[in-house]
Amino acid sequence: MRKLVHLIPKPVLFGLLGALGCVLGWAAGEPLLKTIKPPVAKAGEEAKGQPAAAPVLVFSNELQKRLKREEAKTGDVQISLMWDNYNDLDLHCVDPNGERIFYGHKNSASRGELDVDMNARPPYSAQPVENIYWPTNGAPEGTYKVFVNHYSLHALVNETPYTIAIKQGGKAQEFRGTIRHGVTNLVQTFEVKKAPPPDLAKLNQRQPPSLKTTFVIGLWTALLAVGMAALIVAGQNFLLRRALFSLKSAALVLGGGLLAGLISGGVSQHLFALGANSFAAQLTETEAERILPLIIKTGQVVGWSLLGALLGFGLAFSIPNLPKFRAGFAGLIGGALGATAFLFALAKSGEVSGRLLGAAILGLTIGLVVALVERLAREAALIVHWHENERTVINLGAQPVILGSSPEAHLYLPKHKGFPPITAIVTFREGRVQMENKLSNSTHTLANGNKLQIGELWIEIQTDAK
Repeated sequence: MRKLVHLIPKPVLFGLLGALGCVLGWAAGEPLLKTIKPPVAKAGEEAKGQPAAAPVLVFSNELQKRLKREEAKTGDVQISLMWDNYNDLDLHCVDPNGERIFYGHKNSASRGELDVDMNARPPYSAQPVENIYWPTNGAPEGTYKVFVNHYSLHALVNETPYTIAIKQGGKAQEFRGTIRHGVTNLVQTFEVKKAPPPDLAKLNQRQPPSLKTTFVIGLWTALLAVGMAALIVAGQNFLLRRALFSLKSAALVLGGGLLAGLISGGVSQHLFALGANSFAAQLTETEAERILPLIIKTGQVVGWSLLGALLGFGLAFSIPNLPKFRAGFAGLIGGALGATAFLFALAKSGEVSGRLLGAAILGLTIGLVVALVERLAREAALIVHWHENERTVINLGAQPVILGSSPEAHLYLPKHKGFPPITAIVTFREGRVQMENKLSNSTHTLANGNKLQIGELWIEIQTDAK
């Protein structure tokens, strides 16, 4: 196991651990999100506190199939006719201006159009359809009259059953009848009324998420943070032969992860929503509908970037001589990349699978960039050779690196092999590496490439070219 872990480059290892930690956090957090989903209304009922959904404008499957086949158009008003033989039936509609739309006058001044007309000439169809529509926001107010006319006999039967479907006013209706050659039937008369213009001031007064929603989103994000930080810290301690978690490190991971998640989740979910609402109140409805989704997505990127920055900064307390602000900046970049991937995953897949993929990418990018910063910030290092092909590299700096059997030691040396709590202390200041050896009560200045034996271990000093 240890040999396998030591074969993996540390940035890759931290990336994989971060991804796995976020996936574990995702699994723990998904049930939380169900508590803030709106209740599903039963048939004929409204969800408590939610307006009823607009009726779905759907014709019968057979009519839809025929309309799709003929590439029929739709809009505010759509009137469609179908029958099942070779006879030529014609669809007519008289608009509120008294203008009749039919095969001889396919376009009206009110923008109505007969765009599908069948069986007037060969080849005849046994499954014909006709269609009249007004484009979106194009149907005038007033009374519409719908007729069907049996124009020509092209089949052995005279009486022809038909179906006429009408969409308007947020609902669909179907009417059935039978017609003989030379007869015109008035099928339906209906009214179209324009809805009153929306009160944009009220419409744009969007309420920010409730405190419950903010807390749940923050807690969900915190679970990602805790899972990610826990596995990365455990991986770091595994490399240093320390216990995976001490009481102090567990408290740091749990408290820091919860705090980072709640802060970043609260910023993206609540504070950013307040700003978005304030901005949207200055826009028209059309502008708001176009711009608000972009603002909300930006808020998510900002929130996850903040999460990455806080986690990177916090991980510097568990990784010796990792520059805190550099680690925070690296975490910010990782969080931004993860958030972008998260939004892309949501757009390309389902909501749950999108969150899963996005969480994994978030953990991968943050773990990867934090380990890369540790490597790029290295001026000097202590290399511990455990066995052949097994070594651990620790950055040296102003923070003393402690070797010993104490739980607080950065590099754990087994107590049962006679190592005291503090066996050696190594620092790097002003370009010099110094080691205080407690076993021999001596202090040494070490140069690049120096190797020392402590018990059964060999340690090697590595500095930059200078």
